[in-house]
Amino acid sequence: MPNDDEGGRLPGWFHRANWGGGALACLGIGLYPLLARGYTMTAALWALFWVVMGVGAANNARLGRNSIHVPARFRRK
Repeated sequence: MPNDDEGGRLPGWFHRANWGGGALACLGIGLYPLLARGYTMTAALWALFWVVMGVGAANNARLGRNSIHVPARFRRK
C-alpha cells in the first residue's frame, strides 16, 4: 500500500479499523429510524441506502484499502 498519499504512511490496521468503524456507523444510521419509529417506506429506503453504503465500507475494510485520500493539489511538496 505504499504511495505518495498521506494515508500511505499509516499502518494497514488503521485503514481497516477506519473502514470498519465507518461500516458500523452506516449500519447504525440506517437502522435507527426503523427501530425507533417502526417500519415505513421512507425509513426502509433510508435504511437500504445506508446499509448499501456500509457494505461498501466493509468491503474496503476487508480489502485493506487506503481510507485517507488527499488530492495531489493539497499534498505537501
